[in-house]
Amino acid sequence: MDNDVITYLMNIAFDNKIVINFFDNLDPNTPPGSDVETRRIAMNSRWHNKSEIPFQLAHELGHILSDQQSTKILYFTPYKYGMELEANEYAIDLLLPLYLNDKEKDDVNSHGFMSYFNVPYHLEDVVIREIKKLL
Repeated sequence: MDNDVITYLMNIAFDNKIVINFFDNLDPNTPPGSDVETRRIAMNSRWHNKSEIPFQLAHELGHILSDQQSTKILYFTPYKYGMELEANEYAIDLLLPLYLNDKEKDDVNSHGFMSYFNVPYHLEDVVIREIKKLL
């Protein structure tokens, strides 16, 4: 887990009065979740693929920061539809500035970003669109 990225995301949560708890007693396959109403996120620090945790956290922040209306707890699912797509788009927008920060325009590409943050391949068109907006 990249501590600089996690710190960046935790600061965003703090600034927006979102509580994040990392649990180390969960099964490695238990996904993170968020409760939009209470502005709380539960993260699994034992997740089986630690490199996915920053994107998962950004995704869960996306559920809350995009003011999604839900009366149930939302669990991380990297789908490309509805509320999940909206949370994924928000996550990509949160993480792109970190990726672009020290890169020349010619060095920026969707695959590098997706590999670094372990973004699911089916979101490549979203990543390309968001990179184009910022360049």
